[in-house]
Amino acid sequence: MAYIALYRKWRPKDFEDVVGQSHITETLQKAIDTDKVAHAYLFSGPRGTGKTSTAKIFARAMNCVHGPTSHPCNECEVCRHIMSGESLDVVEIDAASNRSIEDIRTLRETIKFMPAEGHKKIYIIDEVHMLTTEAFNALLKTLEEPPAHVIFILATTEPERIPMTILSRCQRYEFRRITSEDIAKRLLYVAGQEQIDLTKGAAHILAVQADGGMRDALSMLDQCVSNTSGTIDEGVVRDLLGLIGKDWLFSLAQAIFDGQGDVIIKAVDDVIHMGKEPRVILMELLAHLRAVMLCQAASSSDTLSAYDDCLDELRKQAGEWTPAAVFQVLAILQQALLTAKTSPVPRIAVEMGLLMAARQLNQPPVVPVAAASAAKAPAKPAKTAVAEKPEVVPVPEEDDYSGGYGLEEAVPFPEEEFTSPGPTVGQAPVQEAAAAMPQPARPPVPPAPPRPEPVKAAAPAANVPAPAPSPAAQPVASAEYQDVWKKMCAILDKEKKKAVLSCIRNGRVVYIGEGQVIVAFKTAFMVKRANREDYYKFTDAALSQILGGTYHMQGFLEGDAELDGYEKKKSNLTRPAEPEPLPEEDIPVPAPSQEAASSSDETAWQPASIEDMDEAERAALGPLLKNVGDCNIYIENKK
Repeated sequence: MAYIALYRKWRPKDFEDVVGQSHITETLQKAIDTDKVAHAYLFSGPRGTGKTSTAKIFARAMNCVHGPTSHPCNECEVCRHIMSGESLDVVEIDAASNRSIEDIRTLRETIKFMPAEGHKKIYIIDEVHMLTTEAFNALLKTLEEPPAHVIFILATTEPERIPMTILSRCQRYEFRRITSEDIAKRLLYVAGQEQIDLTKGAAHILAVQADGGMRDALSMLDQCVSNTSGTIDEGVVRDLLGLIGKDWLFSLAQAIFDGQGDVIIKAVDDVIHMGKEPRVILMELLAHLRAVMLCQAASSSDTLSAYDDCLDELRKQAGEWTPAAVFQVLAILQQALLTAKTSPVPRIAVEMGLLMAARQLNQPPVVPVAAASAAKAPAKPAKTAVAEKPEVVPVPEEDDYSGGYGLEEAVPFPEEEFTSPGPTVGQAPVQEAAAAMPQPARPPVPPAPPRPEPVKAAAPAANVPAPAPSPAAQPVASAEYQDVWKKMCAILDKEKKKAVLSCIRNGRVVYIGEGQVIVAFKTAFMVKRANREDYYKFTDAALSQILGGTYHMQGFLEGDAELDGYEKKKSNLTRPAEPEPLPEEDIPVPAPSQEAASSSDETAWQPASIEDMDEAERAALGPLLKNVGDCNIYIENKK
């Protein structure tokens, strides 16, 4: 006799044999015993959880010669015909290959015929969500009012794809994922009946890898049986399924939390030399850290049953590490796994993710970003602004391990690096305007201490030009935004970055300045794409090439509240047209101090504050200050 796969040979024959679905089988048995059987049922749930098996058991229970009964005999001729698939009264239809309206019309023509040997004619439509909309519409009336001798059983793994008009005509039963404990018990029972030497630990591994499906578990057990003639233990299962041993997982996890980079790299080398895929390393390590997390939060979780042989060591690791540290590593490794799936060299992504997780846990404490709006602001322009001052040493880039993995943190700078330079003519901060403008993303800075009057010079001396701001901090006039954007698109097109160009070409430039290029997009998809590192690194390079400094593009959705702040910044850049240059002798020279003012023969300029003015003067200057923005105020005293 030909060999029969274990999942077919051990398909449930009674309601009691269906594992993990007692809430459904008991309800169906009561309906049969009380003669309250519905005309249409919908069985939905994950693969391998017993939907089709339960439907066939129900068909035998309704057509058994001793029934209808909740315990079919499986011995009579009718039961044997249904079990072998030879019964004319139980029709199984694969909706994936019989999905058209013509197939449903044929079904409607056949349901009028009476059962050949049983009590009911039962139609089992598997994967019913594959039917077309027209086929569903053709089935509606028949499903709602079938002949008295017909019962429909619909089975699907995707109930959300079934129209509500169909769902409302059926009794719905949700099949649950089977727990790993129930799967392991069933595997040990099957192994005992088949004379298979299966250890308890191996059964738990198979149960966890089955992910709630009994059919998957039996298929993997069948695979193990055909590949070994001895005892099926944990080592055999792990080698066959391409899994990594627990000892290796414990040692690698410990190396990450201890910051041992050499141990991490050697462990990756050993696993890859064993023929494992690099992505498997992250997947297995994530599953292990999840077990550590659950051991800390819920020590009785079903997932921990796979660690029965090393539960003490798992508890030891869970006690050594804080939950916050485990969460941080999990977040980094999940991002690394996403990168590895699309990377042409996944090994680099795996090693980078592991080393990044180790470095994040063992680096000195840093100041976290507090506000969500500050978290969106790029950190690069802030570093550039600090680097413009020659006396300040910028933070080395090798200490920044946050890019691309969603764990951005602000690097603390000494307070003196953020002290404001002395005011210059036309650009000193006005208190009211500064409070209204959004602040860049950087750690809070205490106010600068007052400086002595000789150092605070309000304006440079005559004929001494003020130092011009660097290109990265110099705002760009709004009239030039469109030209800058067109040039950037031309560079991307020349470099054949078609995907990047198609995403950002329709963006609207809102603001350029302070090392930032703020762009508004119409859809959230475009915003997400534009803010990806593999996109903005090309746009940043093109913008820096055009504007001559370090710039970073950041996308926002149209209507985002943060765009208002940048729109206000742009409006504050608007200035009245500069007058024609006057002869040098006609230019009034503001005095930097009181002594210089007193030494002038005809005029003298003295700094003034808007707080010192009366209401009439404030009302007169109000409209001008709104247009000018930040400025210094000086009073001309004529003798």
